[in-house]
Amino acid sequence: MRAMLRAQTILLAALTLMLAIGLAWPLGELAFLTAQQTQGFAQLLTAYNLRAIVNTLVMGAAVALAASMLGFVVAYAMTLTNVPGKPVMRALFLAPLFAPSIMPAIGLIYLVGSNGFILHLELYGPLGIFLGSLIFALPHAVMQISLALARLDSKLFAAAASLGAGALMRFATITLPHAKRGIANAFLIAFILTITDFGVPKMLGGSFPMLATEIFNLAIGSQEFAAAAVMSIGLLVPALAAYWALHKLTQNARTRTGTARIAPDCQRDVIVGAAAWLIVAAQAAVIAVVIYGSFVTFWPYQMELTLGNYAFKNSTYGIGPWMNSLILGAGTACLGTALCWLGAYGTVRTPSVPAGLQKIYRLLAVFPLCIPGTVLGLSWAMAFAGLAAFKEPIAAMALLIGNTLVHLYTVPHLTAVAGLKALNARYEVVGESLGASRVRTLCQVIIPLSLREFAEIFSYLFASAVTTISSVVFLYTPESIVAAVAAIDMIDGGFISEGAAMAALIFVSALAVRILVLAAVRPLSH
Repeated sequence: MRAMLRAQTILLAALTLMLAIGLAWPLGELAFLTAQQTQGFAQLLTAYNLRAIVNTLVMGAAVALAASMLGFVVAYAMTLTNVPGKPVMRALFLAPLFAPSIMPAIGLIYLVGSNGFILHLELYGPLGIFLGSLIFALPHAVMQISLALARLDSKLFAAAASLGAGALMRFATITLPHAKRGIANAFLIAFILTITDFGVPKMLGGSFPMLATEIFNLAIGSQEFAAAAVMSIGLLVPALAAYWALHKLTQNARTRTGTARIAPDCQRDVIVGAAAWLIVAAQAAVIAVVIYGSFVTFWPYQMELTLGNYAFKNSTYGIGPWMNSLILGAGTACLGTALCWLGAYGTVRTPSVPAGLQKIYRLLAVFPLCIPGTVLGLSWAMAFAGLAAFKEPIAAMALLIGNTLVHLYTVPHLTAVAGLKALNARYEVVGESLGASRVRTLCQVIIPLSLREFAEIFSYLFASAVTTISSVVFLYTPESIVAAVAAIDMIDGGFISEGAAMAALIFVSALAVRILVLAAVRPLSH
């Protein structure tokens, strides 16, 4: 047993060191470069750069407000109404989670761009960024509000009805107050996603500057790393503030349990159902039209359907970027699932591990959630990309996997912690009383009972890794370029159908892996 505890302490110390190197070293270099520019802030923060900061904050607030309002409608329909087809609605609203952020941008070009199927709008500017970011952030908002509404106890409605409160009064005095914390969480998460996203502003920004794209242009386009570092602070500060507010809301939340028994109300179901289905259908249509567009010969001039776009003849890299994305996703998912779960096990179910080490690890494990991918990618590029060790193709891919793992570390860690805390705390004690070693209890009891969490963590890491853009855009080489970046290059070159094909491959890959992993684990977890 002592050997097991010693091994767990060493492992947790190694994970803590890994996160410290992945966070403290690159961010420290970024802070050092920024501090050197103290006297030159006035020159670096030009009127154009200040405009990018203001644009980013205003756009983040606008998208967050819209996502919270529309997300409430969808969440309300899925949890507190008898709208027909709710299982289909639950599946469709999740679709953007498996797509890179450029996919909603491509879909908007197809549907409502200057040559759109439905409308002809000028998307390149604030309108395009707003719509693309809204589609990208909406599923996250719906999930937050749904969690709040799902815990609403129907006994409150019955009590209010017995006191003579009508439907509108019950909605105003019970539903909205109960959902306000979920709405606030949805607002903050949508705000963070919008201000830190790179794909939508890159695709639809036009001459409307946003911080993520301006940091990229300064660092990669102009090689002005000092200015890019200063601009990164403009992105990091609001992201940290929003994360702090989100943490306070979550920390102070009181868990309420209840069963929401849905009372019949035909008028409510028709009105709310029509609005929710319109939102979800629009969301799904933006994704579906990209898949359709990937088979169009040359949109919008040659609309004949073909498989030729999937040959990527007009791309320098061919099918290679998709293969790189699969390697990135698989490497991040396999390594991340093991490390995040073992780290969580060391902090939740191994009390003999030094408390100070556990505290440092927990702090480092949740910190990546508030670091924008653009900032982390730039800092990694400054700290590691120039090292000779990362010049070879395998090492370059390892750099992408390491960066992506650190960037995505928090959610798998929290998922593993929640799953391990839900298990009976006496399993190890009972195992020891029966003469079983801690390793045997871990392998034969704890791990089998955690298969569902393994599947969730693996599928999350894979989908997030293959769809990520903002962080890896600073680190790829011609040999390690990933599919989302290659899709942007194709569209910039005028080959939108081939870019749509690459985006469709990403979407199908992420969705297929989740379905297969969950299907494989389901029989074993019962």
